[in-house]
Amino acid sequence: MRTIQTLAKTVVVAALLIVLTSCSGSPGGSGSGSGNGNGNGNGGGSGTFTIGGTVSGLKGSGLVLQDNGGDNLTITENGAFTFATAIASGDAYKVTVLTQPTNPVETCSVGNAAGTATANVASVKVTCAVGTLSVGGTVSGLAGTGLVLQDNGGDSLTITANGNFTFPTLLLTGSSYDVTVGTQPSGPAQTCTITNAKGTIHANVTNVQVVCPAAFFTIGGNVVGLQGTNAQMVLQDNGGDNLTLTGNGPFTFNTPLAFGSAYDVEIFVAPTTQPMGCVVWGYNGTATANVTTILVDCGHNDWTFMDGSTTANSFGSGAPTTLPTVALTTQDNSTPGGRRYPATWTDNNGNLWLFGGYGFTQGMPSGSLPAYLSDIWVYEGSGTETFDPFSPNYFGGDDNFWTNITQSGAVPPGLWGAVTWTDGNGILWMFGGQDANTDFLSLLMKFDPSTATWTQVSGGLNTSGVYGVEGTPNAANHPGARWGASARINNSNTMVYVFGGQGYDSAGTLGLLSDLWTYDLSTGNWTWVAGSNLANQPGTYGTKGTGSGSTTPGGRQESTAWVDSTGNFWIFGGYDLDSHGNPDALNDLWEFTGSDWIWQAGSNTVDAKGVYGTSSDSPGARWAAAGWTDLSGNLWMFGGEGFDATADGPLSDLWEWSGKWTWVKGPSSVNQSGIYGISPNPTVWPHVTNNPGGRWEAGYWVLDVSPNGFPTYRELYLFGGEGFDSTNGPGNGLLSDLWRYLPYP
Repeated sequence: MRTIQTLAKTVVVAALLIVLTSCSGSPGGSGSGSGNGNGNGNGGGSGTFTIGGTVSGLKGSGLVLQDNGGDNLTITENGAFTFATAIASGDAYKVTVLTQPTNPVETCSVGNAAGTATANVASVKVTCAVGTLSVGGTVSGLAGTGLVLQDNGGDSLTITANGNFTFPTLLLTGSSYDVTVGTQPSGPAQTCTITNAKGTIHANVTNVQVVCPAAFFTIGGNVVGLQGTNAQMVLQDNGGDNLTLTGNGPFTFNTPLAFGSAYDVEIFVAPTTQPMGCVVWGYNGTATANVTTILVDCGHNDWTFMDGSTTANSFGSGAPTTLPTVALTTQDNSTPGGRRYPATWTDNNGNLWLFGGYGFTQGMPSGSLPAYLSDIWVYEGSGTETFDPFSPNYFGGDDNFWTNITQSGAVPPGLWGAVTWTDGNGILWMFGGQDANTDFLSLLMKFDPSTATWTQVSGGLNTSGVYGVEGTPNAANHPGARWGASARINNSNTMVYVFGGQGYDSAGTLGLLSDLWTYDLSTGNWTWVAGSNLANQPGTYGTKGTGSGSTTPGGRQESTAWVDSTGNFWIFGGYDLDSHGNPDALNDLWEFTGSDWIWQAGSNTVDAKGVYGTSSDSPGARWAAAGWTDLSGNLWMFGGEGFDATADGPLSDLWEWSGKWTWVKGPSSVNQSGIYGISPNPTVWPHVTNNPGGRWEAGYWVLDVSPNGFPTYRELYLFGGEGFDSTNGPGNGLLSDLWRYLPYP
C-alpha cells in the first residue's frame, strides 16, 4: 500500500514539473507565449520581454546597436532584429548606436528608441543614410562663459573652452550649412565673429573659425587720507604705467589689462604733503573684470590698533620698573589690564601716562574681581615720529611700548573718575574721583614724571564745597569732593576749568552738580565762576545761540568737555538733569564764553536719538564719551554710553562740531564689536575699516607731532573703557586695547 502511494506521489510531481517547464517560455530570443500567467506573451504580467525592431537603409558594414548601454548587437543587413537579453516586465529600455557603419560611411539614427517594457518590443526603428558629414572648426580668444553656436538656425552647441568643436548633427552631402552665434559670451562680455561660416558640404567641414576678441579691463581704486590738493603722488602698475595723483578720490590707470592678466600696484613717488607713509591695500591680483578695489590709505581719518588685547578683562602684564626707562630693540608686550575711567595725561615729551581706574592689573590672582587701581603706566615713543614716506607703520611696534612705573611720595589711593591736566612745566595734575570705600575725593594731586613722585596739594574725602563769592578767587575756596566731573586746561596752560560731576555741594548734599570752577595754576586759587552751588538743579536753556546770566546747564556727571581755539569752555551731554529736572542722558551742547553759558545745539530733554547721514546730523544723548579739539579748534567726540537712531548702548561713532555736527566715521548703531585689523607687531597698520568697539569711560590723550619739514598734526589715543571687544560678547567687558586716530585736516 505504501509503495503504491509513493509511486503516485512521484507521478504527480513529475507532471507538475512538466507543466511548469512548458509555461516558463524561452529566455533571450523573440518567441511568444500564450500570455496567460508568468510567460512573456502579449497578455503582460510579471515575466521578461524581448527588445527589437527593424533596420532600413543599411548599406555599409560594422553597425553595432546597444540596449541600455550594453547588450551589443551587430547588424549585418536590413530587416528585423532582437537583442539577445530580455528585460523584466516594467523595466526601461534605451536603444542607441554604438558604432556607425562604414564602407560606405553612413549615419544611422534610432526612432522609438526608449520606453518601458510591458510586452515584447518590436517597434524600434533604425534608419541609415549614406553620405552624411560633420560641420566644425575652432574657437580662439574665448574668456567669458555662455557662448552658444548654431548651425542652420538650430543644432545648438555650447562652447566652454578654446579649441576644436563639431556640431552633433551630421548633414547629407550637397546640403548647405550656416554657422552663427546664438548667444555671445558674458563675464566678461565678448562679441565673437565667425569666418568660413557657410557653404555647401561635400566633405567634413573643419575650417569654421570663431574668433572672440580679447577683453580688456581697467585697473583702479580709491585714495583716502591724502593731505592737500597737490600731493603729486605717483602710483605704478606692473613696474610701469605711472599715474600721478594730486588728491583724494577714485583713480584709474591709463593702460587696461587683458582678461586673466596680473596687476601689481605700488607707490612709485611718495606724496609731498604727507607726514607719514601711505599703505596700498588690495594691490595685486588677476584682472577678470574692471578693478576698482585698490585702496591707497594715507592714514588720515583712520584708526590704528596699537597695543593691548583684542579681548576684554585682560589682567595685563609687566612688573613695576624704576625710572628712567630704556627704549627697547625688541617688542615689549607689557600692557595695563582692562579698566574704565582711568586718569590720563600727555607729558611734554609726548609720552602718554595712565593712572588707576576700575578694573584689572598685572599680578592679580586668577579669578579676581575688578578693583580700584593705583598703578601708573607710561606709553613711550609716541612723540618721536619723523617723516619716512616708505614707512607706513607710524613708527609703532618696537618704538612704542607700555611700562609699569614704580611710584613714590604721596601715592593716591586706588580710584576712578578723576579729572586731569598737564601744566606748562610738564607736571601732571589730578583732582577728585572715588576710592574703594566709595568715598568721594576732593584731593588735588600732582605728579612729577621725571622722578615718578606724587605730592598732595590739598583736599580730602567727602568734603563740601566752599564757594565764596561767585567770580572772586579766594585761597579758602575749593570745589566739593566729586566723581565724573569734566575739566580742561586753557590754551596758555595757566588756568583749568572744572565742571559738575556727582559730589557734594555747599550744603553737604550729595548729588548732580552744575557748578563751574577755575583753578589758577600760578596762585593756586579756586574761583567759583558760574552755575549753582546746590546740587540737582535743572537746566535753564533759553534760546539756542543766545546766552544770558540765567541760562545754565543742569546738574550732570560724565559730560564731555573741550576748550576751543578762542579759549571758550564747552560741554556736551552726560548723565544729566534736563529742563524739567529729569535724570538721564542728554545731547545738549553748551559754550561758556567767560561770562555766560550759551545753549548751542541738541535737545533740552533727555534721551534724544541720534541722526546720521543727513544735513541735520546730530549725536544721540550719551555720557562718558571721549572728546578733544583739533588744531583748527573744531570739537571732536567718540563713543560713550547712549543712543543711536533707535536704541541705546555702548557707541563707537565719531563726530565733529564745526558750527554744526558732522558724523565723520564709525557705526551708526550701538553694540558694535571692534574691528582690529592686523595685530600689533614690529609694525602697526592703519586701515579705513578699523574701528574700536562700542565703549564708555575710556581713557584718552591728544598728542601733537611735528615731523621734520612738515606741519604739526594732532593725534588721538584711546585706551580701554567698558564695552565690546573683537568678539560678539555681551559688551560689558573691561578693555585694555590702545588705539590711535588721526583726523583728516
